Amino acid sequence: MSLKDKIVMISGSTGGLGSAVIEAYLKAGSKLVVTYSGKNSLAKLSSEITGHPNSYDIRADLGDEQQVTSLFNEIKERFKRLDVVCHLAGGFWMGENIAETPLDQWQRMIRMNLTTSFLVIKGALQIMQTQKSGSIITVASKTALELPAGMGAYSVSKAALLALTELSAKEAKPYHVAVNAILPGIIDTADNRDAMPDADFNDWVTPEEIAKVLIDLSESDSVSGTQIKMYGSAI
Repeated sequence: MSLKDKIVMISGSTGGLGSAVIEAYLKAGSKLVVTYSGKNSLAKLSSEITGHPNSYDIRADLGDEQQVTSLFNEIKERFKRLDVVCHLAGGFWMGENIAETPLDQWQRMIRMNLTTSFLVIKGALQIMQTQKSGSIITVASKTALELPAGMGAYSVSKAALLALTELSAKEAKPYHVAVNAILPGIIDTADNRDAMPDADFNDWVTPEEIAKVLIDLSESDSVSGTQIKMYGSAI
């Protein structure tokens, strides 16, 4: 099945990466389900995206089990199937050493980066395993492998996401569902440029480069359980 015929859900679509990913799938002719958490986040998407006939918006808190269940029920009722999930949702906190990390910040990173991923993967697999096809792609981070000191809450939550992705790939394999992760370094977004104005932006990976990899992974379920490193030119 070509991407033109596929139903693609993009969660976390209103972040710095989301617009490039949405535009890439719309260009490929996919029918999109775009999730957002509130009116302010939806407003970040351009009018040409939100008004596109192949884009369907659903509001959901991806850390709330009841809302995620309703999200996937609505997808099943409206589209009868789900072919691709690009789970872009997550959060970042530069953090402190573990000894100085407040519990609320630890729980926030776990919720934003791991709990949302668990609920989205669970809901997607329940549809895809029944139809015996599909592709799920998560977005982890370079820090999930490096575990740099001083970024414990964020790094551990992303490392746990990698473990969840790998386990899900094993469980989904008998159903012909692919589950993969990409691990970006610093992504070249407006927010990151504002936060690090003195950095060399040429060393960063662009949202468009990431979107291209997501498209490639979506076109086949033959590749699963992979961790694709996208660090740009930075070492």
